[in-house]
Amino acid sequence: MKNSFFSILFFCLFAFSASAQDLSIGTFNAEFLSKSKIHVKYGLPFRLNKKPKKVQQFWENDKNRDAKLKEASAKVATIIKQMNVDVITLTEVGDSADIQVLLGELKEIGIDYPYSSVCDCKDNFTKQKVAVFSKYPIKNVWPEIDGRAIYFEELDGDSEGETGISKGMKVTITVDQKEIGLFVLHFKSEGGGFGSDAKRIAQATIARRSIIKLLSEGQHVIVTGDLNSEKKSRSLYRIRGFDDIYEELIQTGSSDYFENTDVRWTYNYKGEQEQIDHILISSGIARRSGIQTTILDINDKSVSDHNPVIVRLKLK
Repeated sequence: MKNSFFSILFFCLFAFSASAQDLSIGTFNAEFLSKSKIHVKYGLPFRLNKKPKKVQQFWENDKNRDAKLKEASAKVATIIKQMNVDVITLTEVGDSADIQVLLGELKEIGIDYPYSSVCDCKDNFTKQKVAVFSKYPIKNVWPEIDGRAIYFEELDGDSEGETGISKGMKVTITVDQKEIGLFVLHFKSEGGGFGSDAKRIAQATIARRSIIKLLSEGQHVIVTGDLNSEKKSRSLYRIRGFDDIYEELIQTGSSDYFENTDVRWTYNYKGEQEQIDHILISSGIARRSGIQTTILDINDKSVSDHNPVIVRLKLK
């Protein structure tokens, strides 16, 4: 009986340890890593019509754009290798063909993400997209986040606007038998004053509707991307769930989760260093003691003007 008891105890301990799983996830704004606008990454303006004819002719050549996209993708790939994560979400990237260039550069340096997906973009101005690279299978892809929201364009409420999420998607990954709804979002940029701030809150409202749907079905949720908002902004509080009765998402950018606090920012906005790229998680995924956040200071504007965020989780 004694031997049997210890055998059962050993089996239980082994089964628990064998089922323990770590998950590493990162998000990175790759700054105009798209063939159609790759010239911006090389210090040129968004529109080239006022540049010398020679410059315009260079960028009108398809082969030149292909070469520059490959060159820039190789630099981004080196950062992704440093991040060393199971799942990475990317903002400011191009279409499926552009993504394949980056995946190819990653394979050249020994990094393979067998599963990937890119969003349907509604931003006809920048044509930027968001994407997911994963070592875990991807399913239940939402290539866009549906919904509209109204917001005040002016502080006095005289004018209202309507918005959707032009750059966003959701996929489901399964890790350690946990289904996780993974959102990748890119919200309205910081410039623009009150109207832009209000628009971001409206976009956060749209995203929160979809998040609540998954939470109410018992699914775990991770929200990532360039949200163009600091940790204590109203749009971050909205998407986390401070305004409703559903589960609040954990802000992995909190000081509690950093072992090294030397780098706490992802973007320098008009001389002010801020964390505007975020990874938010539902509480059922990992114990708070099992959350470790790092922001990688890449210090190379030729790669991106953003720093990537990395979160390592010990799953419950």
